[in-house]
Amino acid sequence: MNTIIIPTDFSTTAANAAVYAVHFAHQVKAERILLFHAYELPVALDPLMPGVQMLELDSYKDTAINNLEAFKLDLLAKFPNTNLIVDTVVEYGSITGGLELIASREKIELIIMGITGGGALEETLIGSNTISVAGALGVPVLIIPPKSTFVKVENIMLACDFNHPDKYIPVNLIRQLINDTKAKLLVFNIEVDLEESNAKYPASVMGEGFAVHTLLEEFKPEYFFIKNKEYVDGVNEFADSHKANMIITIPKRHSFFEKLFIKSSTKKLAFHTHLPLLVVHKKQ
Repeated sequence: MNTIIIPTDFSTTAANAAVYAVHFAHQVKAERILLFHAYELPVALDPLMPGVQMLELDSYKDTAINNLEAFKLDLLAKFPNTNLIVDTVVEYGSITGGLELIASREKIELIIMGITGGGALEETLIGSNTISVAGALGVPVLIIPPKSTFVKVENIMLACDFNHPDKYIPVNLIRQLINDTKAKLLVFNIEVDLEESNAKYPASVMGEGFAVHTLLEEFKPEYFFIKNKEYVDGVNEFADSHKANMIITIPKRHSFFEKLFIKSSTKKLAFHTHLPLLVVHKKQ
């Protein structure tokens, strides 16, 4: 892994995610991190006064550059012996648009962002932006909960529903993660109506089981089939009991993504897990 990008709005949530990102970059031997900030004018200015608007825009840009440099220096002070290359970039516009622009210019392999669990109004923006970025970009996004601290990644949990796995399981990404972290892969499936007699290999997944085993055979994973009516609770309970350090989830389509992250009436995994959550879109 070469470059990891870390968007920031200078909140404590973003700062925590940046610290996690540096630790993770060290573990996977990344070469470079890129600190990114997007800025916009807070109110629309009179279009008949373009000169004033340009002055305002330049002022906000200068402020953004200075704040990002201060953020960088504060982060580096926590890692005085790091060999990472730390660059900064500021873009005008939305955070998603800015990330898309950066991704078009250079190879970005991973985005690491913070998210809040609700209630911290001063940090709500970074939470909503995280959801937007994870849903819009093709680059994997590692979401860091606000109280999550770095623990060496030794167990990676793949949430897998065994439905047409050859079309969506990100084998290349998993291979890179396993090679870089040397972690063990735990393949996790929840069955809501699991029969006791099928507790080990439920009938609903047997048809696709061979494909999953074939795809993931090189990683020598362990497979687990769990019964729990609440998806989020099942994920968190399993992660805790098996000492998982990271969860991989793969939204297959936009409607599924909205259900998982935005419209669900139950607890939302992105906001209600204390573990880093890697969101990957289809096969990468």
